This record gives sequence, C-alpha cells and structure tokens, in this order.
Amino acid sequence: MPQRPEDDTSSLERARASLYAPGAVSRDARSPLATEGKRALPHAWEGASLSALPSHRGGRHIRLAGIFFVAAFLFFLVSLAGVGYFFYYGGNSVSVDQVVIDMQGPTMIAGGDTAPLSLTITNKNPVAIEHATIEIDFPDGTRSATDVRSAYPRYTEEIGTLASGASVTRSIKAVMFGGAGQSLSLPISLSYSTSGSNAVFVKKSSYAFTISSTPLSISVDTRTETVSGKPLTFLLSVRSNATAPISDVVLTGTFPFGFSVTSSSLPLHGSSVSLGTLQPGAVKSVTLTGTLTGQDKEKRVFRFTVGTAKSEQDQSLAVTYMTQEATVAITAPFINASISINGDTRENVVVSPGSTQNVSVSYVNTLLTNITNATVAITVSGSAIDYESISAQSGFYRSSDHTIVFSRDTDSALATLAPGASGIGAFTFSTMPVGALGSSPTITFTISVSGTRVGQTNVPEQVSAFVTKTARVATVVSLSAFALHSSGSLKTSGPIPPRADTPTTYTIVWNVQNRGSAVAGGTVSATLPGYVSYTGTTAGIGSFSYNSESRAVTWSTGELAQNASAQGAFQVALTPSTSQRGSAPELVKGASFSGYDRFAGVPVTATADPVTTETTRDPGYIPANSTVQ
Repeated sequence: MPQRPEDDTSSLERARASLYAPGAVSRDARSPLATEGKRALPHAWEGASLSALPSHRGGRHIRLAGIFFVAAFLFFLVSLAGVGYFFYYGGNSVSVDQVVIDMQGPTMIAGGDTAPLSLTITNKNPVAIEHATIEIDFPDGTRSATDVRSAYPRYTEEIGTLASGASVTRSIKAVMFGGAGQSLSLPISLSYSTSGSNAVFVKKSSYAFTISSTPLSISVDTRTETVSGKPLTFLLSVRSNATAPISDVVLTGTFPFGFSVTSSSLPLHGSSVSLGTLQPGAVKSVTLTGTLTGQDKEKRVFRFTVGTAKSEQDQSLAVTYMTQEATVAITAPFINASISINGDTRENVVVSPGSTQNVSVSYVNTLLTNITNATVAITVSGSAIDYESISAQSGFYRSSDHTIVFSRDTDSALATLAPGASGIGAFTFSTMPVGALGSSPTITFTISVSGTRVGQTNVPEQVSAFVTKTARVATVVSLSAFALHSSGSLKTSGPIPPRADTPTTYTIVWNVQNRGSAVAGGTVSATLPGYVSYTGTTAGIGSFSYNSESRAVTWSTGELAQNASAQGAFQVALTPSTSQRGSAPELVKGASFSGYDRFAGVPVTATADPVTTETTRDPGYIPANSTVQ
C-alpha cells in the first residue's frame, strides 16, 4: 500500500468538502470496529476509483417513495368510495331536506272564488317517516268550499307512515278573500318522527298567491282633516264585481273613539247598513255624517267592511269580502265660531212657534297671527222662520239670500282681528205661528267666518271656518175639558139643577188637539173632589183608569199624528152637600196633558181649567141649572 501524503487540512474542512462534493465519499470513513483479537482485512475495492462504484443507496430511496405514493392513492380511492356511499345512500340517517313539499295551484285567485290546491309530499329519506301530520294556515276570512258561511282557518291531516321513496297527494279547496292586488301566503308545516327515535322533525314551506279581485269592493271618500266637533261626512260606495247576484249584502263600520253618527242616507242598525241584493256591476252608495271630537293633531282610523249577513234576522257578517280604512286628522280651527239661541248653546235647540228668538254669534281668532278683513256671515233657512221679522242690531241683513253679515263695515274691530281677539254679533227673528207650520218645522243657521292671514311663507292666504246649527220648532197641543148632562154619548141621571144629598151623574169630556209634529205617549190626568165619585162608564178612543187612593182619573190617548185630535169621556156622580147650595161645585179639578214630541225630541204639556156643573154645551142650558138647590 502506498504511503499517503501529509494532509494539513482540518477534519472540519474535510467534512465540509465531502458533504458538498457530488458523488464523493468521505475520506475519513472508518472501518467498522474489528472483533477483539482479529485484524481487519482490507476491502477488495480499497484504492479503486470512486467513480467506478455503483450507487446502491439512491435506488433504494426511489422504490420506497413509489410504494408510499401507491398506498396513499389507494387510501384516497377507498375514502372517496365511502363518501359516495354515504352521500347517495346516507346510511340510516334522516333529514328534513329529504322531505319534499310541493304545493300546486293558481298564483292569481279571485276573492270569493274556490281555489283548487294540490299538495304533494315525497319522502326521499332511506327510512320511513312515521306519525306525519300536515298543517296549512289560511288567511283570516277564509271560508269552507262546501259551506261558505263556515270559517276555514286551518287544514290539518294526519298522514301517518310514509315509506322511503313514497309520495302522497292531497286535493284542498278553500274560498279565500282579500283586497284586490293583495299578496298572501299560506304557511305549510309537516311534522314527523322515525322508528326508534323520540325526535320530532318539522319541515316548513309556504305557498304565495295574489288576490286578483273581490266579489264586493268598497271605496271611502272623506276629508283627511276635520275640526273637532264639526260635521264629518263619508261617501261609501259598494260595487259588485261578481257574475251573479249577491244577496244579504251588509256594510258595517268600526268607528274610533270620539265619533258619533248624526245621520245616514240609509237606515243604520248599530253600525251596520243593509244593502239587500246587488246585481252584477251594481253600485250602492251610503252617505254617513257624524261628529268627531278630539285633541289637535290626533289621528283617528275608520274601518268599513262589506260582506254578507248570516241571515235576514241576524245582520252580523258571515262572510267578509273587503275592508277599507280611512284616516282622519283632527285640527284646530283658524277661527272658532259658535251660536246661541235665546242663550242656549246646546247642539239641539228647541224653540216655540209664534215667538221672538234672540240669536247671538261669537267668534275668536285662534291663530298666533292677525286676521285682517274678517267677515262673519249667518245664513238662515227653514219653513219655520218669518223672514220679514229678521232684524240685525249690529250687522247688515241681506234679504236676497237671507244672510246677516258682520264685517268691518258694521264693526271696525273686524278690520284686524288680533290673536285671541273675539267678538259678538246679534240679531232677532220670529217663528211662524202654529197654524202655518209644516210637518217638520226647522230653522237652519249656517255660519261662515273668513279672513286673511300671513302664512308661513309670508304670503297672504285666506282662512275660513264653517258652523251649522239647526233649531227645531216644538209642536203645540191644546187640551179642553167640559161637562154634559142632557147630551153626550153617555146616559146620565139625577135631578137638574142638582139637589143636596141627591146624586146626579155628569159626562166629563176631554179633548186633545195636536197642532204640529207627531206626539207619542199622550196622557191626560185629573183628580176628583171628595164629594164626586167615579162610575167607571167611559166612551171615546184610548183607555181610562182610576186610582181610588189618589182619586186620579187618567186617560191614555196613544199616538197623536200631526193635526190629529182625540176625544174621550167618562162619567162621574155628584152628591152635593147642603153647604154647597147656591153654588156650581167643581166636578173635576184642572186637567193636564203630557206627551213626547217625536220630531223635536222634547216633552209636550198642556192644561185645562177645572170642570163644574155649568154644562154650557148642553142644548137649552140656562145658568140656573148649574146651581145646587
């Protein structure tokens, strides 16, 4: 072996060179330790060229990487197959996503028509579902297709068990309502469970549709603002959009707090109006007037609903077709005006016929700015007023249109009406006498207050207020009473002239004359002196009664129409005392009539003088026949 040259390179440098030299083998490689007692034999290749040696270590690394790659690829294939199996077959798992709810039907439904719906439920789970229950909530007002008068708020059915891959279909019919163009939705819910599990699964869905039209539609026309306490009018129009007549149509209103109805163009039963039968395309209108009270800037909502009644006797709604709302805001008047008649400021004033009436009109500026050129005009109308008697103390009476005008020409204070400033105008008139009054005698006062103010944009603008007040003229009832002996419808007895301690019978006649509007509940009553007895014999219309304790005779006249009269008679027996000789004693004390004026809404009274033995209406009567002998 040749001797190696001296190498002064450090071991660290040699390691670095062998590490970075391609194909180099460490020159510092050492032979394995020899077994103790044995000498290491030299390798046969020692000293040979290193480049001629095959590289066995690199080939072994390549084979191990290939094996690892193949194993990883096989594992991926197995995992992919497992995922696919669970994806397509799912094992035994249950999911609400594997339950399909399909609702088929029209997307446009005419209100009041029967809507045919088809519901299909499919179970795509790998196992059966059990205790399946379907629920469908219908909108308010939905009716049964078999009986439109019956409410149909919900469809519920227990389907039971639905096998894997199975489907079930149900046909559902309902009559639904709503406003034209209204979008509605039917919530659908399916609840179920599975074998061996206590869990309850719920599948939800919905079906959307739109109401294309309604059999009956309603429109509301009214002001959006009103002054508290002033008349407010609604024009309600109901139209039939059906192809066949609709019977028992009813219009009902839901009024807010503070509203009271004063008049209706059709009879109002509570808050409902019966419209009867509507032919296809027919329109019926109702005018409703009332007063709304409240605070400034308050808003009130009115709801009007049209439908059909349960029956002719029961006018409550069985079927509701449409509801329309109207919102009205309450505002303060610019100029507040009020009127009083004979000092009475109440809403319903009653005056007497043939008498002088004193009227005063007060006004006040409620704005925070001045009102210039203010004018107060009162127009009077009605059959009960004598227009020739109108006289204005501080204003001008314009006879061409029966208007009393208060302006700056008659009152300089009206040239500029400051904030909070007020004033009063007055005039008088006379009512017509009772014989010239009609069946419904009224007097209407229409007050118009106007002026100019500077608006928020510094531009002058007109402001005005209107007040209407109606006075009714009460009827006049006259009562007369007299006695008969030798004439009349009742047979009498006893001496004439009457004698002391001897009974003589007389006929007492009461007569009532109504000169104006109808009177209800008319009664006449009077008491008898202690020496006169009631015989119980009567004649004429109505009915008589007698109270022995109070000694009062009462006659019920019943209803008295305009210009109607009623007459009744009853018999009494007079037994005079010796102390009454030379006198004509009373047979009946003063009588009084009471009734109720249906038009004016006030009580009506009348009185008659006492009746004595002076039978002046008997044929051949002489004063001596009335004196007790």
